[in-house]
Amino acid sequence: MKSTRQIKPVNLMVVTTILMPASLFIVIAMAIYPIQAFAQSNSAALSPSFQPTSDPCKTVVSKFEQTIGFIRQSQGNQAAAELKEKLLPAKVENALLLKDGYCGLAAYLREKKLDK
Repeated sequence: MKSTRQIKPVNLMVVTTILMPASLFIVIAMAIYPIQAFAQSNSAALSPSFQPTSDPCKTVVSKFEQTIGFIRQSQGNQAAAELKEKLLPAKVENALLLKDGYCGLAAYLREKKLDK
């Protein structure tokens, strides 16, 4: 028995027109995703706490924190934590902040030549 049904030829122009915007959307989405991931990973560097202030003491401390943030992004959390603890031990940092505030911490950073 032979089939009497015929298969209609598919118009490739119609298929291409329908699929092209979808594939283009996928390509654009794949290109944008790494940019969004990078922006989210850099959100700490762009946060208001790292913006320069009019207070010179806070500016010195902010520069130091920005440097540690750069190390964190490029070398990882562990390397940044080790470096910060070596340069500015947590006990010293807390004691200076409680006793003298940001100016005491800035003076310590200047004394150790960590303000550049």
